[in-house]
Amino acid sequence: MDRRVDPTEPEGRAALDGLYTALSALAYTMTGNRAHSRLRREAGVSVDRASLAVLRVLAASPEPLRMGELAEALMVNAPHVTREVRRLEDGGLVATTREPGDQRARRARATGEGREAVARAEATGKRWLGEALGEFSPEELETAAAVINRIVAGFRP
Repeated sequence: MDRRVDPTEPEGRAALDGLYTALSALAYTMTGNRAHSRLRREAGVSVDRASLAVLRVLAASPEPLRMGELAEALMVNAPHVTREVRRLEDGGLVATTREPGDQRARRARATGEGREAVARAEATGKRWLGEALGEFSPEELETAAAVINRIVAGFRP
């Protein structure tokens, strides 16, 4: 029988508390200031955490994204994205174009240099993860990824 968590029950609250604490620790460990400083050194990535998040989304997109689409993917406000994109464009990591038919709107894409920065960051992060999870089986990692992806999907509006 498939049981669902009931957050009003003590057992459900305890399970959610434990998972929340574990996921918070994981997120902080993987994306905190120390981890990002180490990533910048080891991967040779010169951008801050917010800019790297923008670059990751742009590098993964098959086509240039409007600022609103990028903001939605990052779950942030569009003005924040616009500032980050300008900064990345000044550094040659992002290129923007005007939207045909709407000269106020812009689309952004990662440049080759931006994609290379993301690739170096991701290779370094995956190496660290591999070192941390060396005792796990491929099946355990696949299960963990599936569960985390379901959690992420539940958080998205």
